[in-house]
Amino acid sequence: MRARLARQDSSGLVFLLVGGITATGLLLRLPSFNDSLFGDELSTYYIVTGRSLGGVIHLLQGNSVDLNPPLYFALAWATEKLGGSAQSLRVVSLLAGTATIPLTYLLGLWTVGRRAALVGSALVALSPFLIFYSTEARAYALLLFLVLLSTLALLRALRTGRLCWWVAYAAFSCGAIYTHYTALFLLVAQFVWAFSTHAEDRRALLAANVAAAVGYLPWVPTLLDQAGSPGTKAIGILRGFNLDVVRADLGHWSIGHPFIALGSLPGHIAIALAAAGLAASLLAIMRGARRAERSRVLPWLSTGAGLVVVLALAAPVGTGLYSLIGNVVWEPRNLITSWPGLALAGGALVTSGTGLLRVTAVGLVVGAFAIGGAKMLDKSSQRPDYDAAANFIERVGVSGDPVVEGSIVTPGPLTPLDVALANVGPSPEDHPVLRLGYPSRIASLNAPPYTRLPVAPAQAVAAQAAKLARGRSLFVVGLGSAQAPSLVGVLAFMQALPARFHPVETRTFPGLVPISVYVLSDSHGSNGHERRHA
Repeated sequence: MRARLARQDSSGLVFLLVGGITATGLLLRLPSFNDSLFGDELSTYYIVTGRSLGGVIHLLQGNSVDLNPPLYFALAWATEKLGGSAQSLRVVSLLAGTATIPLTYLLGLWTVGRRAALVGSALVALSPFLIFYSTEARAYALLLFLVLLSTLALLRALRTGRLCWWVAYAAFSCGAIYTHYTALFLLVAQFVWAFSTHAEDRRALLAANVAAAVGYLPWVPTLLDQAGSPGTKAIGILRGFNLDVVRADLGHWSIGHPFIALGSLPGHIAIALAAAGLAASLLAIMRGARRAERSRVLPWLSTGAGLVVVLALAAPVGTGLYSLIGNVVWEPRNLITSWPGLALAGGALVTSGTGLLRVTAVGLVVGAFAIGGAKMLDKSSQRPDYDAAANFIERVGVSGDPVVEGSIVTPGPLTPLDVALANVGPSPEDHPVLRLGYPSRIASLNAPPYTRLPVAPAQAVAAQAAKLARGRSLFVVGLGSAQAPSLVGVLAFMQALPARFHPVETRTFPGLVPISVYVLSDSHGSNGHERRHA
């Protein structure tokens, strides 16, 4: 009786711990959830906004904007009806990314034990990498959610043999491939693990995977068409693939942020703490090995822990090998499916010791990730604040004041400022937008899903802007602070303007890349900026 009550008390405490960890993860994600749309999110916005579901699927099959399967876009199309804001496009990612936290605990409980599962779920909750992708209007958080469900369903099917779990395994696997093509690396790895360790279930395992493949057949013609698209070479052109890239990307994936230097996020102190925690756990393992206690100190050598190791390696190994023999697909976000395996392997490692060494190892590693997670609350760790820039222009300017934007590479025909201005103004025509062209390397990328904008010389844009801004304010928007602008073209543009334009105000809005808005006044005639501030 006492043992049963103790187990109930323990289960209740664990339930509260997992709930608290999940709530913490959600709170860390909410600030980034409100960010401006940026990067590939603009492709999602362009695809799902103002279209029917059939139009969304047709556009994806057209091989001109986005080279990805349709499931996430169909769900984003549905949630976009909630309000058409950036947040409505991110609802799927936020829900899926948050649900990944307790699902990681459940996977750990079934494979490496309760202690490791709790640590692993905490790392998922605190990871800057997962916080970012749990708040991005793209498919990666949904992909992670579905491959986790696929793995959990597979474990239940192998354990119980029940048909419903085999059906669930097939459905989640099919859904994962309908979400992103890189799901295949992890699905193949978990299939190989199951096939090699559960010979008695091979027939059911094969049948479930055949069913998933049959369910995917309708999309195969589009997959084959996209495989021949020039856009499949985009990652290789923009990033390349070499040992330096791999080393840096593994750091960003494992402990950092996808776009911020590791020295800044999580920072050198956090990295040192994580390294010390791993060193403490290795010391505990060596002490246990000397005492011939390997079966107790190294529980991760079990079959379930073997699966965790397979999951942790699947995406990095699969993505790396494919990048060597085919088009380059190596980048941190394409490794996301292996993150729960990485977290649980780390959890198993730091909890493998006993006593003070175990407590020290867990505290150091979780503390390192907590530092990174806390830094994600800072505005400088979030996406460039184009919404704030657009609101400033709308508040300060008057209808018709032109805006010059230092263009950045974006998928599809829209830029972040396009979307931000459309969301704050009565109509997109309120402020005519002129764009400085891409840098030469980006301009040469004439391949879907990236749209090549005409390379407009600063002098030509300056002449057009001066004509539109006669007697008005002229707004210039560029990346970087006023003291260190990231786009040289912005400075060249302002130098090419007629002498009658002079600076009135500059506002810089923080983000992982700051956004600066320069307000220039035309000294000839009445000026809108002065009128608005009268």
